[in-house]
Amino acid sequence: MRRAVLLMSMVWLAGCGVDGANSEPDEFTPSQDTEDGEGYVGLDSVGKGDVPEGFGGDIEFAAACEAGSDEVVIGAVGDLLLHGRLQIQAYTHPDGAESLWSGITDLLQQADITYVNLEGPTAPGTNIYGRDVPDPGKRFDEVVYTSYPQFNYHPSVLDGLIESGVDVVSTANNHTLDRRSLGADRTIDELERRGLPYTGSRRAGSTSEQWWTVVEHGNVRLAFLGCTYGTNGIPDRDDQVLWCYEHADRIEQMVRDLAARADIDAVIVTPHWGAEYTAVPQDRQFDLAHRLLDAGALAIIGNHPHVIQPWERYVTSDGRETFAMYSIGNFVSGQSHLPRRTTLLLYLGLFRGADGVMKVRGARYVPLHMTRTSNLITLEAVDRAGDFGDSRNHVIELMGASNLMLPHEPIVTNPQCDASWVPHHPHSGWVGGGCEGDEACGGETFCRDDAPAGLCTISCSGGCPDVVGRPTTFCVELLEGEGACVLKCESTLDCREGYACAATSRFGGAAATAKVCVPAAE
Repeated sequence: MRRAVLLMSMVWLAGCGVDGANSEPDEFTPSQDTEDGEGYVGLDSVGKGDVPEGFGGDIEFAAACEAGSDEVVIGAVGDLLLHGRLQIQAYTHPDGAESLWSGITDLLQQADITYVNLEGPTAPGTNIYGRDVPDPGKRFDEVVYTSYPQFNYHPSVLDGLIESGVDVVSTANNHTLDRRSLGADRTIDELERRGLPYTGSRRAGSTSEQWWTVVEHGNVRLAFLGCTYGTNGIPDRDDQVLWCYEHADRIEQMVRDLAARADIDAVIVTPHWGAEYTAVPQDRQFDLAHRLLDAGALAIIGNHPHVIQPWERYVTSDGRETFAMYSIGNFVSGQSHLPRRTTLLLYLGLFRGADGVMKVRGARYVPLHMTRTSNLITLEAVDRAGDFGDSRNHVIELMGASNLMLPHEPIVTNPQCDASWVPHHPHSGWVGGGCEGDEACGGETFCRDDAPAGLCTISCSGGCPDVVGRPTTFCVELLEGEGACVLKCESTLDCREGYACAATSRFGGAAATAKVCVPAAE
């Protein structure tokens, strides 16, 4: 793969400036979207005073429990970034591109409107110079369909998105012009042929200022408006891309105009911005987000860093509660470092208040993990798989625990309005977690409904599995003659309500004793 990237870069340099009749040299500056790399800047790199109040951690909205109508849930995931191995799978697997995210297809489909950042062209028969060449069909040929540093995907990828419930994509990102002007046009051709709404780019020669698209659900009409910080140095000679910072004044006016329209209920801005592989948004991200929210946008859903940058509740200058998610991270990619293979599915709840104005009901997230085996790469919900505790912990550290949602749960973005609701315990979805049925227990665990509030466990005789990032487990006798895996603990504070930390003998295997969470004596 590295050799292929090097050869492509050499070919590019040899052909710099070739774009139809235009011979101006290009300053192509590849982003760091390669599969390799472990660089990461975490939230611990900044002090609390360096980020706005309301950024990161648990989030809740004052309007959460208000009466209202026209409820709508936006489901959003991050960057669709198909490195070579992923494209090969997408073109050869019986389930096509959907095989890359089949572990969460049902979760995508549950949202009322689902959004994805389409990070790369879908331009058939187009090479890296933006020239028309024979199309190889569904084959990763490294001429038409390529990976880093200039991506291009077979249009069948769009079919996989549509079949999975995706309703709208952004085409504004640093790879929009990876097949130059012709590729941007052909991508739009493929989207429009399928009726998949898009935002952030337009055809060469167009003078339309309608960079947005409108998506409807029931009585609600949402305007999605995408933009990007840049295009990796490839000139936008035909003015086909909306630029977040260079066109900030135009974008602000678009937001104001859209927010004032009677036929638009809310404006959702989807910027492609930020420094790659850092959890800390740049000052200019905060500034632009607040500027556009003050102008009338209800929500910002950002991407590009390929890692999670947390969310923010922002109260505008006119007193509206608004929402910003600075970066969801990757949707699917070939990147394997923990912060890059770890991501989330965002559920953002909106509703129409008694005054007729759309408001934010609440936000939840489902932790996700990009899993690689010898013959398959796929996205999975962490608490459904049971494994990947390190990924789960990474997301919770950034997003807080209160807004965590388990994949088997119905989508409720304001659960705190139910007086009986309690936030999920860190053990949820694994050994020691609470349950009402097996669907609440990830991986090989099952629900023991005879334990207090249910207990996710694994039958055992001597040994129990341990998973990276999850509390360690121990085999004990819960019922006469039956072994069950429970969690080790230091004190009862480590255990769920109804359980106590007590020294208990191992069931089966070599004699041993450990302090574990077991049902508390009445």
